[in-house]
Amino acid sequence: MSRRTPWVTVVGRGVVEAFAPVRADLAGGTLDLWPLYCFHRDSLTVNVALRCGVRLRVIANGAPAGCIVHAVAGRRPRTLAASRATTDLCAAVGFHFFPAGGVRVEVLDQPPVGSGLGGSSAFAVALARACLCLTGGRVPGRPLVAVLRDLEATVLGAPTGVQDYYPALLGGALAIHLPPGGERVERLGLRRGWLARRLVVVYSGITHASGLVNWEVYRARVEGDRRVAVSLDAVASAARRCREALLAGDEIGVGRAIAAEWRARRVLAPSVSPPEVDLLVRAGLAAGALAGKACGAGGGGSVLFWCPPRRRAGVARAALSACARAACLLGETAPPVRSVLS
Repeated sequence: MSRRTPWVTVVGRGVVEAFAPVRADLAGGTLDLWPLYCFHRDSLTVNVALRCGVRLRVIANGAPAGCIVHAVAGRRPRTLAASRATTDLCAAVGFHFFPAGGVRVEVLDQPPVGSGLGGSSAFAVALARACLCLTGGRVPGRPLVAVLRDLEATVLGAPTGVQDYYPALLGGALAIHLPPGGERVERLGLRRGWLARRLVVVYSGITHASGLVNWEVYRARVEGDRRVAVSLDAVASAARRCREALLAGDEIGVGRAIAAEWRARRVLAPSVSPPEVDLLVRAGLAAGALAGKACGAGGGGSVLFWCPPRRRAGVARAALSACARAACLLGETAPPVRSVLS
């Protein structure tokens, strides 16, 4: 038996496979952390869902009652009790939707941990998708994001934002507006081919901890660090210009906005741009990229390049050659879908 809905497949009785794409953020990251967007008027973040992501198989009654088994290829499966829900994301999300446990979660595919593409949030979305399919539940997108954000914050012990969840839920290119009272998601309606021909994402091979980098920035801003406040203002301004340029199909304008965002972001904290990331960015720019920046909070992980289509292959080669540990992830974006959860 196989029944498909967008990014969810029922493969047998009590067995579901679910997928959630990761994202590359073009501009405006970190501002989605409450209350930072309250301090910077008209804040938004612009991102795009990527074709790679997290794919899970979830089996109801695949573990003893009161337990969730988390299995990753090449590793010994872990048996999680409900007490782990405050320290482990699989347990936190799994027990939220299956309070009695008894579920087996098998990871079929996922990006490198610490790749800076919102992989943990994509994992949470994929697991929620599968659980809701198995239980017949429905949770609208925004309330589901709030639940997953809070569960992840509990596990991390640090503030978490919302920008990683919406690409995993909705696909496509998004502008996530951050007015007082909660986020508003705008589909940018761009052609996937237009984006894919200009986008290169390279994993540096350097694992980063986004929560720690974001916390450094978060604390400085809340404590009134003027330098960080000015830089976040510039990040917000660059994000607005990036959205406008994307809607206008202005390749050069998008590149300028991404470059401005990265200049401002590098000032936020010394940990944002380690030497290896700087090396990758410089290599891509030298090969003809219009802009380059670290994805997510920075500090390692993946580097995004925006480039003219004719330069794209050369930019990818140059970036890969610049770092022995680098691996090119993709060049295509995930299609937009109507969320199966809203």
